[in-house]
Amino acid sequence: MLRQADRGGALELVVKQIVVSITAIEARPMPTYKQIFMVFLKMGAFAFGGVYAMLAFFQRELVDKRKWLKQDEFAEGMAIGQMTPGPPIINTGIYVGYHLKGPKGALAATAGQVLPGFVLVLGLAYVYKEFEDVPLFSMVLKGVGAAVVGLLVSVVYKMGRQLVRGRAAAFFAIGGFILLHFLKANPIALIALAGATGYLLYGRSK
Repeated sequence: MLRQADRGGALELVVKQIVVSITAIEARPMPTYKQIFMVFLKMGAFAFGGVYAMLAFFQRELVDKRKWLKQDEFAEGMAIGQMTPGPPIINTGIYVGYHLKGPKGALAATAGQVLPGFVLVLGLAYVYKEFEDVPLFSMVLKGVGAAVVGLLVSVVYKMGRQLVRGRAAAFFAIGGFILLHFLKANPIALIALAGATGYLLYGRSK
């Protein structure tokens, strides 16, 4: 009788764990292909300032607002985007789309992200050529550039709070900054080195 009670209790515990896992999975919103396309279309149309400025929009839309990704998943996507050939922000978008809905999700994310830029660049190239010497136009561009700095600070702060915890993580963050900023290290080599070192440190501890 005691063994049966133990088995019954163990079975009940397993069932509870399964229910909790299923609930956690269902709690994360699962977007449709159309939603992925529209969100990346929005980010592609309104995210200005280069690769790192666009990451602020990525984080706000995908992590903070829609909860499609966790912070560590977003960081992994950024790393993969930097390590693979091609524009890092496009590569990150491909990773996100694939992570959410497989190959079709990656295609939807890429199409949505690229389309606005393709159309806008054609128009802006003409405008810039015509008005590049106009002082007002130059002032607008300077204002946008200054705002981009604020966006980057916001991204670094939010990611730092989530990912830089403990001495080892702080060592990686500070070391990466020194190597990249002062020693002009190759970003791809730096990420590969950090990954290998992280595996040696954290992998052996498991």
